[in-house]
Amino acid sequence: MSKTEFLQDLKRELEGRIPYSVIQENLRYYDTYISEEAAKGQSEDEVIESLGGPRIIARTILDAAFDTEDRPDGYESYGGEGSSEGYEDNSRRESESSMHRNIHYVDFSKWHVRLIAGLVVFLVIFLLMTVFFGIIGLASWILSYIWPVLLVFLILWMFRGPGR
Repeated sequence: MSKTEFLQDLKRELEGRIPYSVIQENLRYYDTYISEEAAKGQSEDEVIESLGGPRIIARTILDAAFDTEDRPDGYESYGGEGSSEGYEDNSRRESESSMHRNIHYVDFSKWHVRLIAGLVVFLVIFLLMTVFFGIIGLASWILSYIWPVLLVFLILWMFRGPGR
């Protein structure tokens, strides 16, 4: 397996599962690692074989990404300093970075995010119950004053009969 195939397979395994910036960071890391090890005298195939394959590395990256509390936000696009130009063309990279530009992630592993989410849920439930019981209370208040009038109409209706 060549370095290009390895990096493409790794990207394919990670896409849609973790923020785009984490994917790009790992692709840069493994691109640099393979190049450095190849410069030391090993072939690219030997280095890639020693890594264990893109699926195993992707699983490790995913596990690490979901265990940390300071994950990147997914806004960084690929192509800064130290980027590899060997396996993607610029037009594809630009379309992918624009596609991932407006993705927002909420990290529920942080205590303050869970607290805010809990307060929002509590507030929504409280408002719904207030509106519901307010309507019921208003209806019961109106009926408490209007029931004698309704009783008179019912008696008149019984003596006159339905719609003559």
